[in-house]
Parts: sequence; structure tokens; C-alpha cells
Amino acid sequence: MRRRGFMKLAASAAVALPAIGPARLAFGQDKPESLAMMTWGGLWGDGMTKNVDTPFAEKTGVKIIQDRGSSPVERITKLKISLDNQVYDLVQLHDGVVPLAEAQGVLEDLDPTSPNLSYLAAIPDRFRRKGWVAMIYSALGIAYNPNLVKKPPTSFADLWSEDYRGAIVLPEITHSIGPYIIPIGAMAAGKDAKDAEAGFDMLTKLADLDPIWAKDTDTIMSALVNEEAAVGLLYKSQTFTVLQQGGTVEWVFPKEGAISYLSGTGIAKNTKNKALAEQFVNMTIDPSIQGWVAQVFNYGGTHPDTLAKLPVEFQERVQFSPEETARIIDLDHEFISGKRGEWTDRWNRVVSGG
Repeated sequence: MRRRGFMKLAASAAVALPAIGPARLAFGQDKPESLAMMTWGGLWGDGMTKNVDTPFAEKTGVKIIQDRGSSPVERITKLKISLDNQVYDLVQLHDGVVPLAEAQGVLEDLDPTSPNLSYLAAIPDRFRRKGWVAMIYSALGIAYNPNLVKKPPTSFADLWSEDYRGAIVLPEITHSIGPYIIPIGAMAAGKDAKDAEAGFDMLTKLADLDPIWAKDTDTIMSALVNEEAAVGLLYKSQTFTVLQQGGTVEWVFPKEGAISYLSGTGIAKNTKNKALAEQFVNMTIDPSIQGWVAQVFNYGGTHPDTLAKLPVEFQERVQFSPEETARIIDLDHEFISGKRGEWTDRWNRVVSGG
């Protein structure tokens, strides 16, 4: 596990459109009626529709059709199956599964010299991979309701307290951050984040506390809003979303360190509409557009030119203090990706009691 500085970036609240040329100019390809993109549903999918998909359609005349029915790993499988006759154009993934997508060869390389990707070169290396670029960032820590928790948590290890029996909300293994519970358990036990045996031993103990297992982040937030849960794992950014929805919650930067979280977009390998797909990816990292993620989700944007354009209120929400920045943890996603199948089977056995 390595630690690195986390850039203090944010995005603009303005929703101006980038210059997107006629689709026919892109490599001479005919303009399709739509592009197919796999992404998350719920609030995220709605936010993408309003703030990126619709402006893209207005500018290019090409609609974005969202496939919201698949988990990130399932999206990669769909791309792999379709390689010989690709039916998708775009895919949104979090950083935890990008190594799997790369290993499966399902992403087109992103070319920073392409005229359709004019913003890509400015995105810091820490926020992009060969075939994927992040549009948002935050950090994973602990959220709790001060009205329901007598002793506030200060570390991941505190989640194993008997005081939280039946009142903890955690991600299922299929959730974007579901596998993170293994390194979190290992760190809570004072071990290295890659110590899977320690992590699964802690998972067994955690499962005995009868937690609420959530399939997606909206469910985690809802459990905190309606006070079904008193404590849970949540990004700092979405703590503000819980507050906006009427919940009572505070966020803790764990003693072990908060875990970085990135989410972004890649182009499906063998897409028939590569140039248009590039233009869409470019819109997701446009500093004049990224502000919507701060306004709606309190995420930081990844383009370095956007911070000054964001109102001070939102700048404060998406930034981390210098002391916190030094303690943000980057998990080894290649390692975790290689263990995903094994960990999923083992997680299911532990949680089901099998």
C-alpha cells in the first residue's frame, strides 16, 4: 500500500459547453443516433443525464443511452463478450476495477494528442490510466449519527464495537467498494492492507454483529437518513448529500487513514463511434462542466483549472486539510483486482454463514 498527496481540486459550478465539432468530422465516420454507455443508476445516472448527456446531445445531435443495470464488474464482462461486435461505446468505472478492465483488454487507449480529447493532457497522472480518466474524487471514511451513537468512532477498528450491533451499514461485495472491507479489516487489526487472512478474520467478526449490507451507495445513504443505521462506511463527499436529504450525520477521517476513491470514464474497445466517444469523455473532464459533481454530490473534480471557479462553500467541501492529505491511502487495486473472484466467493461464504 502506498500513500500519496491528494490534490486539492474541485470543479466549476458553471455549465458551459466545450467546443465539439460535427460528428462527421471525426475520422469521417457517419453520425449515429445514439451512443451506449454503461454507468451507475440512481442519483448518479440522473446527474449524468442532466449535466453531461443532455448537453452532449444538444451539441452533437447524438443521444446517450444509459445501461444502468450492471455492476462495474458486469460492465467489464459485457464489454469482453461484445469485443467482436461491440454494442457499447462508453463505460463508467471506479478506480478499483480499472485494472480488471485493462487485464481483459476492453478499453480503448485514450490519446492526449487527439483533437477530441483537448482536456486530457491537463489531468494529473494520478487521476488517469491508459484507457480511463477520472472525473471525480473523494475519500472513504466513517459516517455516524451523533444522536444515535454514544461514543463516536475515531478509527476503522471502532466499527467492530458491540455498541454498533445491528446498526452498521456496509457495502456488499458487489458494490464498487465492497472488496475494500478486506483491507479495512486488516488495517483495523493492525496488519498490512494486503493481509487477506487478517481481513477475512475481521470480516467474520463483523458479520457476527449483524450489519446492514447495502448493494449501492444510495442505499447506504438512505439507511443513514432514515436512521435505520447509526454508523457506516461513506465517502466524505456523500456525507453532505445525507445532510441535504435531511439526515443527521458527521464524517470521521479514520486514524488508519481515509481511502481514496476515484470514478471516471473509458471508451469501449472496438466501439464503432470512437471519435464521438472521445468527445463525450472530454466533456466529463471539462473544467467548466465538472462543477455539477460538487453541486450535486460534493465530489471534487479532477481538472486542475477548476478550483477557482467553484464557490468557496463547495471548495471547502471537496478539499482535505494538509494533514489529511498526507494520510490518504491508495489501495493496491491491481492486487485487489487479481483477488476479486476469490474474495467474492469467500465473502459470500462468510456473510451467508456457509
